[in-house]
Amino acid sequence: MVKYFPFISTLSLFENSRTSIKYLNLYFYDIFTQYFFKQFKFMLQYFQRLDQAESKFHPYDNFYRFKKVQRLLQKQDVDGLLVINGIDSKENQQYVKFMNWLFLGYSGLEIDINEYLDTLNETIFLIMKDRIRIFVDSESFKQLQALIIQYPNVEIFSLTEQEEQNKDECELLKVSHFIHMMRDLNKVGVLLDKHKLEKWPLIQSYGLLGQGFFSMKYQVVPMNLEQLYKPHDKHSMKNIVGVISQRLIGHVSGCLSQLIDLAMKKRQAVTIEQLNEIFIDTIETEENKFIKRRGNPTITLGPYSDNARTIGQAGKPCLQMTVESYDLYTSVRFARTYFLTRHVQYEHQVIPHINEDRYVEQYEYRRVEISYFRDECFLYEIYKILIQGLQESISLLSQDYRRMTEQFVTNLLIQQIEKINISYKSQIKQQDISVQFKQFNSYGEEGQINFKDAISFKLAPQFFTIRIQLSNLRSIIDGTTELGQVIVGDSFILQENCYYIITKNIPYVQIINTINDYSQDIETMKKSTIMPELGQQLSDKIDKNQLYIPSGKIGQFNIELPIYSVSLILHSKGFRLISQELGAFIILFEQLDKIQFTEGLENIWMIAKIEPKFFGTARVSLEFKGKATDIYMKLLTLLQELNIQFSYTKQPIEFQSSKQGKQILQIYKPQALNNNEIVDKLYLLDYLESKQLTILNNMKDLKIQNYVFNDQKQQDDRIGLILITGQYSSGKTKFAQNLQRYAQDFNLVAKVLEFSLLEQQSLDEEQFVYKLEQNLQEKTIIICVIPFYLNYDDLVQQLNRLSKRVYIRCVVNKVNINNIFLNEHKQIIDGLMAQCLPGFSQVVIIDSFGNNQTEIDEVNKLFRQFCKHSDVFRVTNNIIQQSIAKEIYENTSYNSQFSQFLRNKMSPYRSQQVDYQKFFISATIPFLPTLRKSLRDVFKTPINTKYNNLNELEKLAYLIENKQNYNKILYLKGFVRIDGQLDRLFEYTANFNYILDRQYKQVQVQMKNIKVDGMPYEVPFYPGWDHSSNLGFLIIGKELKREAIQQQIEQLQVQMKPLIPLLSFQTVPQEIIRQIEHKNLSIGFDNGEFYDGKFIRDQDGNILKNHPKLPQLLQEYIEEENQIIELRNKKIINEWNQYKAAFNL
Repeated sequence: MVKYFPFISTLSLFENSRTSIKYLNLYFYDIFTQYFFKQFKFMLQYFQRLDQAESKFHPYDNFYRFKKVQRLLQKQDVDGLLVINGIDSKENQQYVKFMNWLFLGYSGLEIDINEYLDTLNETIFLIMKDRIRIFVDSESFKQLQALIIQYPNVEIFSLTEQEEQNKDECELLKVSHFIHMMRDLNKVGVLLDKHKLEKWPLIQSYGLLGQGFFSMKYQVVPMNLEQLYKPHDKHSMKNIVGVISQRLIGHVSGCLSQLIDLAMKKRQAVTIEQLNEIFIDTIETEENKFIKRRGNPTITLGPYSDNARTIGQAGKPCLQMTVESYDLYTSVRFARTYFLTRHVQYEHQVIPHINEDRYVEQYEYRRVEISYFRDECFLYEIYKILIQGLQESISLLSQDYRRMTEQFVTNLLIQQIEKINISYKSQIKQQDISVQFKQFNSYGEEGQINFKDAISFKLAPQFFTIRIQLSNLRSIIDGTTELGQVIVGDSFILQENCYYIITKNIPYVQIINTINDYSQDIETMKKSTIMPELGQQLSDKIDKNQLYIPSGKIGQFNIELPIYSVSLILHSKGFRLISQELGAFIILFEQLDKIQFTEGLENIWMIAKIEPKFFGTARVSLEFKGKATDIYMKLLTLLQELNIQFSYTKQPIEFQSSKQGKQILQIYKPQALNNNEIVDKLYLLDYLESKQLTILNNMKDLKIQNYVFNDQKQQDDRIGLILITGQYSSGKTKFAQNLQRYAQDFNLVAKVLEFSLLEQQSLDEEQFVYKLEQNLQEKTIIICVIPFYLNYDDLVQQLNRLSKRVYIRCVVNKVNINNIFLNEHKQIIDGLMAQCLPGFSQVVIIDSFGNNQTEIDEVNKLFRQFCKHSDVFRVTNNIIQQSIAKEIYENTSYNSQFSQFLRNKMSPYRSQQVDYQKFFISATIPFLPTLRKSLRDVFKTPINTKYNNLNELEKLAYLIENKQNYNKILYLKGFVRIDGQLDRLFEYTANFNYILDRQYKQVQVQMKNIKVDGMPYEVPFYPGWDHSSNLGFLIIGKELKREAIQQQIEQLQVQMKPLIPLLSFQTVPQEIIRQIEHKNLSIGFDNGEFYDGKFIRDQDGNILKNHPKLPQLLQEYIEEENQIIELRNKKIINEWNQYKAAFNL
């Protein structure tokens, strides 16, 4: 077998461009063998970092780190931390580290290595004490969207794709956004010297408008964030327990494969250097200017540690090997002792007798006693004691940290070592025992263990290593031969008097037989040549069966041999078993006792007591799988012929005492906790996540042993409430109505609590509960649509007033994919994510309409990730499937212990309450058919048409002055009549993103002929529907001016016919003036004026411009005409008043 593992590690590291070329020609031919590619696929994952699902950066982890930054700002009284990426900070290592840590999910030394600037070079972050402002381009937003939209009180300034087309315009927008982001600040934190800051191009642009140098306007505060990076948190621990531990398992597997994959006859020639190659190569290729190795991985064979030493070099069997290694980035480390012989008291030897033709004439059988068997037992018993001592020590230390001293562990071991000395007459001394404790931060740096600092233990997970070594062991057979050492070591996490062993899945016990004295001859026996002791061969070799050696009670300490894959050959008096790890060996039927066969399992197992004992265990289990069932049937016949008793069992005791056995029986149920050991890593990570968020909420410390929720469904006789929450335009009311229709399918009665638009004008939490109380009905589920402008927490408090009559069954949060952002610059709608928090919402509905599948999948993934522990369903256009309705009606978990905990856990996400303005504008007069088009102007204000004619500085000044380029109306909902379509009623819902209009079919429309002051009108009426409280628009927004908006709305309605303006001297047309003059040519010449047939002349014959009496004539004309106009206008006004009166009925 070639040494292929160095090449694998090198290949994977070529992907990161961090290796030399020296391995390219290593064993080139063997790389392309089928076996290599199988192993390559298996091993490659163990050389990659942060590319596995378990290492992904969850939004909750990002939020915890984000809040740590905010707390540091509060502590140091800094208004905001400024982070500018791209050309400004690409040479600044502190900004690289910060971005890697906060936004890209790196921890420890990895934050020094990764370079993020290629993908996030157009981003600005201003993290403030209670909010965050962010500038991103479209690509950066896609990358960071899942993280940044979760922040409470976030302001996002994103460039649209259209804006990005014009590079010059982009720069102007970026500067204007930056200046706007910096408003209201005084002390600004930076991660470099303030004099270097002034050299950054974006900072220099700050003075373009005459605002002075940046450092003159703001107090610049250099900050050091190392205190945030070094402590472990949940995400760094997730990387350790989910990725690093798996890499180390892969390294150990690769090391042992150097033996397992070799033929038995070649194993004695394997060197320490070959075995250690995978560990050394990994560390060599990962070393760089930021990371230096902390010692070398070590492997020993018996008492020998020099690299050139082979397993068989001493001329006598090497009984054990020790393996120690660590992860270069995190210092997660382990130590193990593995055994290199089969650990049996005697072997069945087969000696082939070969004639001159090199043909085997016969096989001679010998039973060979193993001379070193007692030493094997001695080493194994010591190793068991070390493993038990290590795990018992960790358990005891976690209960009382003050015990964490090397002497405490030594004393614990001495008691057990004394028993070994007595049993084996050995002379192990206390000075032969070595115990080491170490603590490491996220950088992998060793620190001082200070157990008096209780706060540190409570606030952050602690990562320790323990190593126990027993040296100078000598043979108990001759008392002089050096056996070498036995070691065991683990990395573990302490949390609230409990512990989790990071490296527990690296096998503690393994046998790899390297002795070929018997194996090869047994494996190559000829079928035609019969050895009397074994009998005739009755089957061909059947592969892929399993040999299981139960560990008994010591399995609780993970002292359990793996289940070996074996090939099986049946003879008339026994078996031949062939295993990659164990080699080939014989089991004779006469050596079996208390044989049992299993019933009811997927495959048949034979369980029997065996002599000689295998690895100190009297009973073994052999599986008959697939084609091996034929061997099983033949075996039953043979046992009967040999009068060997056997029985059947469904639940063998041997399988019930270990994890592997329970898995065979399919009765294994993973536990979260076993006494004070954390067994399930997912449980640990979920606890750490919960603890981090509850710490942010200043709650009492979360005890891990109390972190168990056994909520059972309970019957409640009170009236149940289903609360429908969601932001504006999410379709809550329509969804509630559709949900209500399904109630009868489940033998339930449900009612929707709704409010008219006029009621909503003054609706608050108290009035909401008051109307709810008026509508309560026994045995009726009330579906309550919660307007987005009400404070959810205050409403729940108000509901406590009715707690004797009602209870909340569940909360359903409705999300409209088309209404997530407030504007084209990706400003998220206030409170969108806060309303769907786990615990606050038990069900989240993602609603789409007209969206492509990619967009739907992205949003669905985002909310499923954020809404952990909530049921997330997808619907289209409020069409509910019956299965979803059933899930909602059956969900009564709002008041469960777990939901209450989740609300406490997630409360740091609750954003500050937004103060909305709202008012109702009554509109009974029909609207013009152009209403839909005209409503767009209510939400969008166009750029000044002169903008393109401005120079660069003028454009920048204009952009800053008009930064919020949209109207402050957020939401508009109304029921209206449309002129020309009065036989129908229309519902309008409008926001920045879209305008939805549809015929409102839930109301019957009746056209009636009425008379107002004798004038006939055909007017619509709505039986049973309060049109006086609903016809019109409910307007909601911020800083609204009611009069201006009302005037804007009224202009969209049918208007009164224009009044005819009254005449004045200035407005009389010239044609009328000429007519008046012509009509009066024969009168009014009192001062000698006369008309000569063509012109009016004065007494001197001069031509006059106008008639001398024109003012008097015009006055008479104007008065006469205005009387007529006033009569007409009066008629128009009367007709309009009659029209309004008709529609106001």
